[in-house]
Amino acid sequence: MRTRTIGWSLLGLAVVVLACYALNRGVLVGSKIETARLSDDYPVPFYKKHCRYLFFTGIQQVWTSSESTRTEAENSSCATLKREPVIHRRHKLANPGDPQPH
Repeated sequence: MRTRTIGWSLLGLAVVVLACYALNRGVLVGSKIETARLSDDYPVPFYKKHCRYLFFTGIQQVWTSSESTRTEAENSSCATLKREPVIHRRHKLANPGDPQPH
């Protein structure tokens, strides 16, 4: 009975850790296509795809690509997790006398 409780506790901890990791990276929750023009002098439209990601701090919209047709914009993909996390790990600054990594 005791090992079953430990097993469920470890599973629960793993789920919490994975959820925190995913929300730090940003989980894809949707996308939308926007029609845009460069200027009034250049009336040919292009299509921008915006991907929306869920973070700890809320939803952030990221512009991913622009295409000449709506179909191409719809076919371009969004990453499941955003590349840059919200919380960045801090790297230790090297002392002036330390050897530099290559």
